[in-house]
Amino acid sequence: MAFDLADIGARVRAYRLGAGYNADELAARLGVSRAALYRIEQGEIVKIDVIQNIASILGTSLASLLGAGAEYHANAASYQARMQQLEKNASHIVALFSPLSYLLTTEEYDEYLALMIEEAEAPVSRVRAGARSDRGTALLETLGQRRIQAREHSPSITCLYSLEELRRLLTLGLVGRLGLPAATVAKRRQAAQRQVEHLARLMRTEPLGIQIGLVENVVPNVAFQLFYQSDAVVLGTSPFRIGELPNLDVGVAMITSAKEAVDLHVQLFDRLWSRCKRGTDGARLLEELLD
Repeated sequence: MAFDLADIGARVRAYRLGAGYNADELAARLGVSRAALYRIEQGEIVKIDVIQNIASILGTSLASLLGAGAEYHANAASYQARMQQLEKNASHIVALFSPLSYLLTTEEYDEYLALMIEEAEAPVSRVRAGARSDRGTALLETLGQRRIQAREHSPSITCLYSLEELRRLLTLGLVGRLGLPAATVAKRRQAAQRQVEHLARLMRTEPLGIQIGLVENVVPNVAFQLFYQSDAVVLGTSPFRIGELPNLDVGVAMITSAKEAVDLHVQLFDRLWSRCKRGTDGARLLEELLD
């Protein structure tokens, strides 16, 4: 079986970010120079025993790094890094996200997402100091890179949203934990409203390359994306939540190009798409939700 060295290098980088290592730290653990690690992550030839060593240090398997079958991610940082890599080579992205699709949010969302991560991760005594884990910082950097890359690459995006998840978002606001001061909650609810208003505008104006559907009934609890590339379709599924009450490391995300898994998710998306509200009908539903 032939392995794609560029894909192996991309996975090494994603798992490194998820494990909280910078390049210097991982290179030191491996006993190689930073330049050697850079070459590995860029897809140059590497010995199998080096890949096995990397897998052991990063807490994953040799099979996941090689892409033999499915690859698994135990936190949002490594999964988002892989999403960025897959999006770079995708001409079309199909997704179901909860509550929001990051690439279809406004830049203001980044500010509130940083606050939500701090609130979710840090003890109350540290929240005011702006405490954030290295993994949270890596996640935010990767998300920012995804936004820039999407502007430059401009893949077409077809995305489903859950009406009930958006209702919850408006009720809670963009908060990282419950029990925040009333004035803070009020401000965060206003910020959530602005995101839903933005989504309603996208549905009403239907920009080129963006299709949005609003599902009124039950949707899967696990988000998924289908990346349509020139020679393959890759599926990613994730339990992680990049929204209110964020979940960055409880659960396991999966990436695979197995035909059965891809086909089942294509069929699931098609069923949901066939009954969703789109265009002005969907925008009207969101506007009613905002009233």
